[in-house]
Amino acid sequence: MSTPFDEIRPRRNNLGVRLTQHFVRRGVGAEAAAGIAAGSFIHRHPAGQTMLGRRPDYVDIIVAGIVCDADSPRLWASDHWLGDLDLFQESNLVLRTWVDFLCPTWTIRISRDVLRSWAMRDLSVQRMVHNVLTARLTVQEIVYGLDQRPTLARVAQLLDYLSHQPESLKELGVRPHGTTPVVHGPTQRHLAEALGLSLGSVEKSMNTLRKHGVLASSGGGRANRTYRIMKHEMLDLVAQGAALEAA
Repeated sequence: MSTPFDEIRPRRNNLGVRLTQHFVRRGVGAEAAAGIAAGSFIHRHPAGQTMLGRRPDYVDIIVAGIVCDADSPRLWASDHWLGDLDLFQESNLVLRTWVDFLCPTWTIRISRDVLRSWAMRDLSVQRMVHNVLTARLTVQEIVYGLDQRPTLARVAQLLDYLSHQPESLKELGVRPHGTTPVVHGPTQRHLAEALGLSLGSVEKSMNTLRKHGVLASSGGGRANRTYRIMKHEMLDLVAQGAALEAA
């Protein structure tokens, strides 16, 4: 059950205006953006596994946090949409799925009926959903696609994706972990399972990134779940296949 501390409704702190602007920046027309914002609020999910389909009348956009699919090992971060996006399907037919919030996670929670209503009469909303699905396929290909890159590059690519901190964090009043990018929530086993790699190979890659100062030597919290990125540009280069100089 939600509590007043778990939700920020649009009427508070001009959140409705900020949510409207958020959807406008996603290409939605002003009237539809305001209508969707009126049916949305900021929701905080505690860490742990939950059934999203228990209340199929909502979809969620991750603002801050990391989520693991229960039916696959994939990890999802900011801007990923949770829930059934087949908006032309009746709510009572929506699939019920489990997800694991690996840390306290903030989402924009949208009434599915409101989103569905606007999608049926406004092409800009349909385009937004199409772009969301296209972005999901891009992440699947770039981050999780099977390729010939070394393990180190694949681990760096996943950390780079999970550390993404969109401007919407500031706009919506949800603060990231300071100015230094941080991945918080998944264990190294989560990372290994997401990439289809052995735990030992991921541990070796993480140690290499720490040795070269790409990651902090310790997480600054629960070290097995917190990865502070010290050299983000270098992490991006390693993700693209650049080799690290021998220490």
